[in-house]
Amino acid sequence: MNAENRSALVLGANAGQADLIRYLGEQGWTVTACAHRPGGAGAKLAHDFRLQDITDVEGVTALARELGVDLVYSVSSDIAVPAVVGASVALGLPHYFDPALVALLDDKAALRAQLNANNLSVVPFVKARSMEDCAGWTSYPCMVKPADAQGQRGVAKVLSPEGFEAALANAISLSPSGTAIVEAWLEGVEISYNVLVADGRVVVNEVSERLVHGDHLVGVPRGHLIPPVAVDAEVCAQGAALVEAVTAMLKVRDGTLYFQMKVTPEGPRIIEIAPRLDGCHIWRLMKLAREVDFLDLAVRRLEGEEVAAAAAGVPAKGVYELMFQQAAPGSIFQASDFPKPDDALYHEYRYEDGETILPINGRLEVVGYYVRKRPG
Repeated sequence: MNAENRSALVLGANAGQADLIRYLGEQGWTVTACAHRPGGAGAKLAHDFRLQDITDVEGVTALARELGVDLVYSVSSDIAVPAVVGASVALGLPHYFDPALVALLDDKAALRAQLNANNLSVVPFVKARSMEDCAGWTSYPCMVKPADAQGQRGVAKVLSPEGFEAALANAISLSPSGTAIVEAWLEGVEISYNVLVADGRVVVNEVSERLVHGDHLVGVPRGHLIPPVAVDAEVCAQGAALVEAVTAMLKVRDGTLYFQMKVTPEGPRIIEIAPRLDGCHIWRLMKLAREVDFLDLAVRRLEGEEVAAAAAGVPAKGVYELMFQQAAPGSIFQASDFPKPDDALYHEYRYEDGETILPINGRLEVVGYYVRKRPG
């Protein structure tokens, strides 16, 4: 099929999906974006936009059938993945993963239980729908978060029993299933791995250092580095080996995965695994630092192409950083408050002057970002 005759339905229209929509358009695809509300950077780039709840598998399937698309995809949204897979399975379209694996990765408690059972990245935890479920929990500090919510909503570091009940109630209220997970606190540098599996073999296993804010904004990223600077090559290799072991345990044949880890005194421990590209544009950092176009590889592999030869890249010549420009939700965006660095290799804003910054994590929102090579 010629590129100009292909059509795609992209679920979501935010800045993460804008990367995908722009890429597909440049490759000659006709792209329809859909979301539950109008607007978003992706909607402006798509050939068409439809109002559609992207968590509604039947609704997405009906829309994809109506449009007669060749691909249903989404790159940075946990909530979109079940509908991407469900619609693709129903319509016989290319897709990564099966519904059972997607459901496992969407349930943080179920995933943690399976990792622990296989002696991979063991972390004490409890799954909770109420305080009664946590009657035996005595380890502080600890992490409390919704078991199945996207991003950093409802995530809290709890220092003592006094703050536990409120954090648990908040996490449960933000969980679609009304379920929270309580985990032992992991102390250490955060690292991430963007992973591509092809024919059961990990062909991309790219590590980056995840820069985060302090305890007042626990879990909220402020940027990423390639290569990491706060951990050495041996630790990065340990994390890569953990990726290999987990993908083998999960029997992943093809697909993109995003691993978040912390480097503890006992070695790397997994925080989360998502069946998608990350939501932080790390593919662009990889492209500029290592000449690996992860977004391109992901789409090409989804179409069945052999991509291993294009996945090697080159060593980074120095340290490259992707840094977020951030502001409080509800404030008014002005580009002059967030200047583009003179040495930026790439920069974009998510808003235009005068627009109100929307709540995503509800605490500190990304309004723009840049990639550059660190001086020195």
